[in-house]
Amino acid sequence: MAMKKTLMATAVASAAGAATVLLRNPDTREKAKRAALETYSKLTGRTAENTKQEKQTKLGHSHPHDYADNKMVNEGAMTSVQYYNEKQQQQQS
Repeated sequence: MAMKKTLMATAVASAAGAATVLLRNPDTREKAKRAALETYSKLTGRTAENTKQEKQTKLGHSHPHDYADNKMVNEGAMTSVQYYNEKQQQQQS
């Protein structure tokens, strides 16, 4: 059991060291980045352009069950309401 942990730790450390050495060069880093993006696109069937289009479509049309997005919109709405109220109070004073 201890031998497996040592072997795994050595393998991870070796991979991290190799990645550090290889990614120092900007050309190699760019190639690795491109390869990672291509692999991601193949595995998920999504590209950066598709993701950007999805975000633009979603913009302003929050799904009712997307709680994180709804919370963000609600907080933003409350900020503008608070700002408006403060301006109205300043004008009345």
